[in-house]
Amino acid sequence: MLRRCLAVLLLLLAAAGPAAAEGYGPFGVPQAAYTAEATLTLGRRSYDMRITASGPLERREMVTQGIRRIVLIDQRQGRASLLLPDQRMAMDADIALVPGVGELLEMHWTARPLQVETVAGVRARKHRVEGANSRGDRIAGHAWVTGENIMVRADLEVRRQGKITQVAQELRNLRVGGIDRGLLTIPAGYRRMPLPMNLFNRQK
Repeated sequence: MLRRCLAVLLLLLAAAGPAAAEGYGPFGVPQAAYTAEATLTLGRRSYDMRITASGPLERREMVTQGIRRIVLIDQRQGRASLLLPDQRMAMDADIALVPGVGELLEMHWTARPLQVETVAGVRARKHRVEGANSRGDRIAGHAWVTGENIMVRADLEVRRQGKITQVAQELRNLRVGGIDRGLLTIPAGYRRMPLPMNLFNRQK
């Protein structure tokens, strides 16, 4: 579950991440800091989480299998950290080295603007987005992006290794500005260690 959840988080960041010239998505980083509640759906499973973001930095806090987990992602540095607050532990990883994730970062994206719609009370422009890489992976669907480049909704179909997965995310209770930037860093006193890559082999 951890690999799949981390991979889909990175997929959604890639779709709305730094400018295409930097090798990510077509929309550019959000131009305003924000917090929001989100529901992330991967196939038949859904995860509720809270997002805090500023530019290329993003924090997602969730409870899975009764365990509180926090994922910190720095898109520009290509780093991700998994925090386990109850154990005061942080596990760091190079995003590109996480199995199944590096391929997502190789996507070349296009976006075609469509109409403006309202998503959870927020005005956002709908886009048709498509991504492809040299391995034959394909991603297609729609993304709704505000004037501040905040992606408030995404509905995507992912084709990888002959398998099709539906991925969706929608934000609610979006609040722009006024974030606690300390939430985007690893707290002092946490025990740091590399994220074990064999962890992903055990969690399909």
